[in-house]
Amino acid sequence: MSDQQAITKTISEINTAWDAAFNTGNPEAVAAFYDAAATISPAGSPQLTGNAEIYAFWKNLFAQGVNGHHIELIEVGVDGGLAFQRGKWSAGLTDAAGERQTFSGSLQLVYRKQADGSWKALTHIWN
Repeated sequence: MSDQQAITKTISEINTAWDAAFNTGNPEAVAAFYDAAATISPAGSPQLTGNAEIYAFWKNLFAQGVNGHHIELIEVGVDGGLAFQRGKWSAGLTDAAGERQTFSGSLQLVYRKQADGSWKALTHIWN
């Protein structure tokens, strides 16, 4: 398997696991996908850095009822201990009247290879 095939498989597996964690509404599980020095940049919100801020963001989002997340992989690349992903995301929210609202956008992630060989998100940006 080439490096490109291996990283595509790895990132695809991360996406599947990340969506599953998100869709259980578990902020601890989602925050575990991020490097200790990670930064997220949500659309229209300030940049958040580090485990505590990232955890708090996801906890707040789940408290609002956002669910049904899905990542569509478009492109992946790797260069040594860093990898990137470009893709699309979608999610939804059922409002107080019981109506489902859906939203979607683009995402970009940079991953850093960890000492144990796993990959964790270092930068996560979406709109």
